[in-house]
Amino acid sequence: MLIIGWTGGICAGKTTALACLAEIVPLRILDADALGHRLLEEPEVVDAVVGLLGPGVRDASGKLDRRTIGARVFADPELLERYNALIHPRLVGRIATAVAEARCEPAGVKRAFVVDAALIYEWELAVLFDAVVVVRAEPELVRRRLSERGLDAARIRLRLAAQLDPAEKARRADFVIENDDDLTALRRRVELLWNTELARMSEIHAGERAE
Repeated sequence: MLIIGWTGGICAGKTTALACLAEIVPLRILDADALGHRLLEEPEVVDAVVGLLGPGVRDASGKLDRRTIGARVFADPELLERYNALIHPRLVGRIATAVAEARCEPAGVKRAFVVDAALIYEWELAVLFDAVVVVRAEPELVRRRLSERGLDAARIRLRLAAQLDPAEKARRADFVIENDDDLTALRRRVELLWNTELARMSEIHAGERAE
């Protein structure tokens, strides 16, 4: 099975672009963000996060409040680094395990296994994939999208600074999808990438597994 890393900077539209791909070809998708949310529900992780950030990061039901956590850690680079040291090794290990399992699966109707993760390069995960696709948007468009989410200028700067520069992500990528227009244009670009590049790679990997 073809293993694809699918990434992009915050508000670049990577998940929307992946949904476009899933409309035209059968995929197995691992959502790293959803995986991270489930991780934050595990008792051992909850205890570790509360130990680092204090009981104020729990909501009324006793669960971790991701919004409160985000506000705390993105405002303090040192605290963000310590928080990442708690969460990321666990998350990276589970992604690596899922990729290894996918590589052992027989060829089926699914054409590719795609890991949707914002921090593929930051976590040094690129080596796991047969190809990495970066979805990017112009910086001003990204800032406007973040502002529409309710973030002020200072918080926008902090969120952007916590990720690798989008231009560097695009430089490292095997393929880049621009997302500066409307959804129709994005669909066309995603379909073109599949038809001209990824479908061929998927067929090659399927043939290798069949031998």
